[in-house]
Amino acid sequence: MMHPQSAVIFMEEDILSDTHKPLMLEEFLTVPILERMARKLWNEGMQRFFVVCTPQFAAPARVCFPEEAEVTLSDRHDDLMAFLNTPSPVLVLSRSALPAAQAGPGFAYAAPGHELREAWRERMTNNVQAAELVPGWLPVYGTDTLAELEPWFREGRDGN
Repeated sequence: MMHPQSAVIFMEEDILSDTHKPLMLEEFLTVPILERMARKLWNEGMQRFFVVCTPQFAAPARVCFPEEAEVTLSDRHDDLMAFLNTPSPVLVLSRSALPAAQAGPGFAYAAPGHELREAWRERMTNNVQAAELVPGWLPVYGTDTLAELEPWFREGRDGN
C-alpha cells in the first residue's frame, strides 16, 4: 500500500448558481469541503498539495490549507506536470469528497507521480498504471449529497 505525501485535488469547474462558487468551497457544517479535505490530508502527513482551480478561486482555496503547507493552485497543465515530477506516490481526488473512515475504496487513488505525469501528459484519464484505490473518502456530487450526509456527520458517525 502506498503512503503518499503529496496530493492532487481537482476542483469542479461548475459554479453553483446560488452561491457563485464551486462545490468544493461550499460550507458543510460551517467548514468548506476543501478545508475538511485539507485537514484530513495534513493530519495524515500530507505535505505537498496541488489544487487544480481557476485563478478566480485560488485565494479562497488557499485559506483552506494550513499556512505552512506547500500548496500550488493552478489550472495550467505545465504546473501540474512539474508537480508530478517525482517517483513518490501522489494521492488523486478528482472531485469534492468528505473524509469518512468507513468509506471503502472508490474514486480516490494513488500512483507514483511520474506514472501520473506520463498518463496525463497528453490527456487526463483515470487509467493510470500502478494506481491503487484509496479508501476513506465519500464523493460529493452536489448539495443533495451534502444534505443526505449531514445527519450522519453531525452524529459523528464519519469515524474521523
